[in-house]
Amino acid sequence: MQHINWDNLRYVLMVANKGSVAAAARELEVNRSTVLRRISNFQENLNCRIFDRGKAGYVLTPEAEKMINAAREVENTLFNMQRQIAGHELKLEGELRVTTTDSFMMSVLSTHLASFRQKHPHIVVDLLVSNSILDLNRRDADVAIRPTAQPEGSLVGRRLCDVEFGIYANTEILSDINLQKIFDQRWIGFTDSLLATPMGSWSESTIDTQNICMRCDSFVSVRVAAEAGIGIALLPCFLGDHSPLLERLLAPVDELTIGLWILTHPDLVRSARINAFVEHFTEALSSP
Repeated sequence: MQHINWDNLRYVLMVANKGSVAAAARELEVNRSTVLRRISNFQENLNCRIFDRGKAGYVLTPEAEKMINAAREVENTLFNMQRQIAGHELKLEGELRVTTTDSFMMSVLSTHLASFRQKHPHIVVDLLVSNSILDLNRRDADVAIRPTAQPEGSLVGRRLCDVEFGIYANTEILSDINLQKIFDQRWIGFTDSLLATPMGSWSESTIDTQNICMRCDSFVSVRVAAEAGIGIALLPCFLGDHSPLLERLLAPVDELTIGLWILTHPDLVRSARINAFVEHFTEALSSP
């Protein structure tokens, strides 16, 4: 009887979920050849083919689909057990996985992380800085601090404050900018994860493609590019207003105002360390 290698199965499930080896490799933080090798080992061990590769990416074979669906159920059961166990931990110690964006980490969170560390020295924060949305249901992180118009329904949390967006440019190029024709100037656009946000949609619908002189995948990169005078930029006001090299050109774009949320999974709300973190940052970030 052949035995399933559960570590290799993790790679197979990620490819099945993402639809491509490249996406799975990014998620697992390994190179593409590692994913392919793991899939090959899994197939050889069970003597069956797992994927068909077509134009749409990697698709499960009919023979493998039932097995993989059963494995997903097992995986979900394990995630549920992990969350429930973590949710009953009463000690203010241990590791806490927190995800946020680079822009919030750079400009807002560091001071409050330091004060949290002073208050709770036995809690070790594993900070995951990413502009991609990590899955709290799968315990990719325990707590998320991120801007969103509408949090995922399976999560619980609090809206801490509003995040406004404004239009900025380097002070040295202001004389070259005609505010009456501001959307005909050179702009810094968005790519990858930012392109899928309301800000990316606003940029794509408002600014002609021929006026986009550069694209970035994070607001920190957008700010750096704007500070260098490369073009006009749409930025969170907390990031743009605190740059000595930038000036806000217009009032905040009302339709882009969204909430800053602190979120966790319902199974984790009774965990002492998670509750302590949520309470600390709720107080810190709800203040003006």
